[in-house]
Amino acid sequence: MNTLIILGLVLWAIFFSIQLMYLILAFHMSKKDLTVRKDIPEKKMSILVPAYNEAMVLKGCMSGYQNLDYQNFELIIINDGSSDESMDLLHHLLKLEQVESLPHNKLSYNPVHAVFSSALYPNVKVLDKVNGGKADALNAGADYATGDIIITLDADSILQKDALIHINEAMNDPKVIAGGGMVHVGQMYQDAKPSFKGKGLIRYQLSDYMLSFYIKRFVQSRFGVVSVVSGAFGAFRSYALFQAGGYKKTIGEDMEITLHMQQLIKTHYTDGKLVFIPKAECYTEVPSSYNNLKKQRIRWQKGFLDSLTIYRKACVKNLGFKLVFFIFIDSLLPGAVGVFTTLLLLWSIFQGQFILLTLILLALTATLQIAQRISSYFVSRRYGHLYARGDYLKVFLFSGIELITYRLLDSYFFLYGSIAFIFQKNHQWNKLERTGLVSIYSNEPETALLDSVLPFKKTLEDIQNDFNPLLTPQENSAEAELAIGREIN
Repeated sequence: MNTLIILGLVLWAIFFSIQLMYLILAFHMSKKDLTVRKDIPEKKMSILVPAYNEAMVLKGCMSGYQNLDYQNFELIIINDGSSDESMDLLHHLLKLEQVESLPHNKLSYNPVHAVFSSALYPNVKVLDKVNGGKADALNAGADYATGDIIITLDADSILQKDALIHINEAMNDPKVIAGGGMVHVGQMYQDAKPSFKGKGLIRYQLSDYMLSFYIKRFVQSRFGVVSVVSGAFGAFRSYALFQAGGYKKTIGEDMEITLHMQQLIKTHYTDGKLVFIPKAECYTEVPSSYNNLKKQRIRWQKGFLDSLTIYRKACVKNLGFKLVFFIFIDSLLPGAVGVFTTLLLLWSIFQGQFILLTLILLALTATLQIAQRISSYFVSRRYGHLYARGDYLKVFLFSGIELITYRLLDSYFFLYGSIAFIFQKNHQWNKLERTGLVSIYSNEPETALLDSVLPFKKTLEDIQNDFNPLLTPQENSAEAELAIGREIN
């Protein structure tokens, strides 16, 4: 038992040192930067949005593109064999017309039934294809893309108006072959500004995102050890994506393509870079229920392990010692240390031993984690992401509370996901439920877009006919009015 404790203490010391380094370097390296570089010629960008049963979020998704302050881009929505009304909604939203369009034939994917162009927005296309999963849909979109830079975006992600301008600025450096933007929690954006109001499960995820990007991703970018470009908002040189062979069908496709980019940097583009772009922001809908959060986090852990399995042979040779070391200490070590401290706490309670040691470890860990989370909000201020003054006090108080509540879920998801990856034969993507309630723009987009949705809505009489005939007319009418309110919103 003593040997295990010594080993655990060594791992904890490494973990604590690295996390402290993250905190110090993030503050030292980040500088105030509110510039918007519109003077740089716009590169052609192709935004790929894979959509499988995303009817709930497509309208909000479109509002983001209409508000972009960028001209030289195309939007390609890939309907990946949806079984809901996604394709019908796209027809109503965009006034689609079938067109002839030839792919590059550089990537493999399931057959594309048809290619459509919008009569309302000439730079918007829709691919209707046989279902093949997210990676397959992204490959299809990339093969039909005409941009020099390929942006990958989730259907529930909404871009800030300057997002592509900042991507364009970063990609003005020819050494940058890929990069990731800042992904914010959409539910925590209220009245056209960031807010810390919301249910605890959402605020827990907000602090997680803020720490992961503004502290960790920022430092990893400076040292060239970024291991994940988030699938919610990533940017790739088209030639690099084609050279990598596109996305692999794995539950961790965003991490796998990132590691492939890092491999290309080591083997082909020795002066290449993979960067984090903090000023390029998007807002995404995070899970609002425990079950959906569990699906997502377990998939993340399984996807991480799956990606490492793909690169397990000659891992250091292909990716480099520095990157492999950072992957270990940033992705595996925190989970292992979390499990260790939890077990040590239980052991000390039942055996009456190591109580003082456990309390010291917990106090140091808690202090550092609270400092990291609070610091991430202050780093975000340097890039124009500001919260109300009162919110910073709420962040401080919640950071302490979540350590003994929500933060315990991290160890559980790590342990559960790792065991499930080892013993489960079939790993499914586990699509999350969406509400489509995330919106970051106070004004609705052009009325033409909204008017085109109207034929898609039901009338009060139509909805009344759908309800239970055993209810009274008054009860049915009340239910119908509520339904119409939900559809309008």
